[in-house]
Amino acid sequence: MRRLAALVVLAGALAPAANAAAPLSVRATLDQPDVQFGEAVGTHVTVLVDRSRVRPDTVRIVEDPGPLTILSQSTGTHDAGPGTVAVSADRVVACLSTACVAARGDASPRLPSVLVTATTRHGQTLHARAAWPALQVRGRVTGADLARARPPFRRDTAPPPPSYSVDPSRLHALLIAAAVVFALAAVALVAWELRRRRHRQAAEEDPLERALRLTREAESRSPSDRRRAVGLLARILASRERPLAEPASDLAWARPAPESDAVAALVGDVEREETA
Repeated sequence: MRRLAALVVLAGALAPAANAAAPLSVRATLDQPDVQFGEAVGTHVTVLVDRSRVRPDTVRIVEDPGPLTILSQSTGTHDAGPGTVAVSADRVVACLSTACVAARGDASPRLPSVLVTATTRHGQTLHARAAWPALQVRGRVTGADLARARPPFRRDTAPPPPSYSVDPSRLHALLIAAAVVFALAAVALVAWELRRRRHRQAAEEDPLERALRLTREAESRSPSDRRRAVGLLARILASRERPLAEPASDLAWARPAPESDAVAALVGDVEREETA
């Protein structure tokens, strides 16, 4: 019995030394093993390499995230003591799959173990594995919450009050004022264009044609209008030395005032003379 006990003590004393002398060792840890569904958690894989026996540049970490969703990841290498190199792989993950949900209680998704491979100085391939700590995922909604007519929410679901860079009532008044200004500007522009067209037409119209038009329009107006229109026609005919200039002048100053029929007859004679 004493001899058996001594062997057990000796084996226990040699185990740490054997582990310390391992050319390749792996450790996998979680920032926190108890999280809520969808909560971010950090995962860390650390590989200790004996550089005298293993080539650090050949270390490969095969880390299957399993049901976890990777949010970010990084790797690094640094000295971990005399003759030892540490190769690390850090990730931020979240449990978002159906494996992270349990019908009752917390879910315990199975995380695949980490596999590490490396090559020794003599060309041999080494393998090492590490298991993850158990991960507990707590649900955010319970059956009692779902059974309620109005499920509870942790945050206020009412929309925030609206905010405006310009007050709507003030903007409404400004838009109306702008519409009025633009309408007045449009009316002024149309009036200016019509006046410009009339001036242009008057400038382009032949004086004799204009006098004939005014005389024709004056046939149905007052005697004084007929006299002025016939007088204008007589002056233009005289300036052009037309034969009808004198009859037109006589009609303009006739007593009593020129009659409509006489004015119409004069206009007809002048038009026939101009087209002959």
